[in-house]
Amino acid sequence: MAEISTLARPYAQAIFNLANASNTLKAWSDTLALLSEVAADKSMVEIINNPDVTNEQIVSLFIGISKDNLDEQGINFIKLAAENNRLEVIPYIAQSFEVMRAEAEGSIEAQVISAYAVNATQKKSIAAALKKKLGREVIIKTTTDKSLLGGVIIRAGDMVIDGSVKTQLEKITHSLLS
Repeated sequence: MAEISTLARPYAQAIFNLANASNTLKAWSDTLALLSEVAADKSMVEIINNPDVTNEQIVSLFIGISKDNLDEQGINFIKLAAENNRLEVIPYIAQSFEVMRAEAEGSIEAQVISAYAVNATQKKSIAAALKKKLGREVIIKTTTDKSLLGGVIIRAGDMVIDGSVKTQLEKITHSLLS
């Protein structure tokens, strides 16, 4: 994964610099989110990896799918990514871009994974605690994972807080077996 993020970072940095200079951070976020969905689609991955399909055909397909949401710069990005065999890296480019954007805007996205749905009050409480700890506005995104049994895992940037019951049980088991 480190290799993919290393490949993605220069593209994300270039797009961020362009978007920041032209005050189009939100527009680029939307463009990259769309292109990420297209690039991550199972059928598209098969097409990208098919040696019988040319880069021009893949670019045309990307543009055809996204045409109403792409400007000239977006089209040029797709062409460049295809030319350098980086189409499958687009979701990582988008992730890296979002981190840069959040940092520039003084916010951070926190992923909250819990065994059960998190309600609005809990989201506010988590956001307030993270804001106090990180000194930035926090945007909460939630997902559920029944395998956690209970508790939550919070990821914000490179910080991970694992308060899941599953992890606590694993720690107890490990300490008993040691």
